[in-house]
Amino acid sequence: MPSHTDPSVAIVGAAGFVGRKLLRQLEERDISATAIVRGLPELSVDGDFHGACSAALALAGEGFDVVVNLAYPTSGSPYEYPAQDEAIARTVHGLVKGGGRVIQASTLAVFGLALDRQVAPGPVPKVRDAAYVESKLLAESLLTEQQAKRGLALDIVRLGNVWGAGSGSWAQPLVQRLITGRPVGVTGAPGYSNTTDVANVAAYLAFLIQDGRREPGVRYHHLAEFSYVTWSDWADPIAAELGIEAVCADPSVLEMPASGVQELVEALAPLGPRTLYQRMATERTAGSWARTLVRHLPSPARTRLKTGPFFADEPDLDRAEQSFLAIMAGRQEFTSVVDSAWKPVLTEEESLERVLLWLDGG
Repeated sequence: MPSHTDPSVAIVGAAGFVGRKLLRQLEERDISATAIVRGLPELSVDGDFHGACSAALALAGEGFDVVVNLAYPTSGSPYEYPAQDEAIARTVHGLVKGGGRVIQASTLAVFGLALDRQVAPGPVPKVRDAAYVESKLLAESLLTEQQAKRGLALDIVRLGNVWGAGSGSWAQPLVQRLITGRPVGVTGAPGYSNTTDVANVAAYLAFLIQDGRREPGVRYHHLAEFSYVTWSDWADPIAAELGIEAVCADPSVLEMPASGVQELVEALAPLGPRTLYQRMATERTAGSWARTLVRHLPSPARTRLKTGPFFADEPDLDRAEQSFLAIMAGRQEFTSVVDSAWKPVLTEEESLERVLLWLDGG
């Protein structure tokens, strides 16, 4: 295995979709890294160029000059996400050397799943919102606090909707919805896709690792090189390749509760406490209050609640469908704010070509 270049690099969450792409990009640049993984190290990276180990083993070492964090809560109940975020932040804190650099992969969702808050490359206040949004906001906050205490260099890279060949977040869902005749848009509202190809994500993260900046402070990046592309611009060619017609929903599907009070009023309509808990947990703002309440319950009470619908695996499909279509009809563009010295490795045409090739099994 090649020796670590200077700086030494650790990637937390390297076994995921973006992580594996990043490892390949670093290998192409002859930069070796250590993948911090939860599973078996030997199964977490391809080839023998990069190393891999558990967080516990890595924390026992001397630390790294650059730590890239791609990890975020993906399992367990939403009320447990804050504790998971704190554990991830502690790991990152323990891995980075004094005077080192942290690169945090965040998301445009910190401005709302459908970008319904003002977008700006800077700190975002915590708000009551969906569990995923709150989790990403908390992660940014925890690492910013860490940066201030230790004088680290912190790059917060807010990614657009990560799309590309094999993307489980957007390419695969689009294909599945098209095949099953479910709507992939809203009539009269094509919506900004605010997308970034996973290959360009990996290239930009590798660029940041390689540029060597270690000056203390926080830098914010917004990466969505295809922000201007509408969802129909992606979906229609895929539909044509499949030989089917894309379905659009009526604009009335976007009529969702505008406030937590309205959510609460609607949730109180059905009788029965467990039904109430279940409904509140699936709402954007009321769900946030419900999760806060559950986190402060004694452990026995939480255990009893876990057996009820409040912690059901199946979400409210109607509300989930509305949230998805609200994103597809997004009216605000999440434009890129990146280092001017970097250029995407894939164009819009090349990105679509790769997706269509993947669709054909290539």
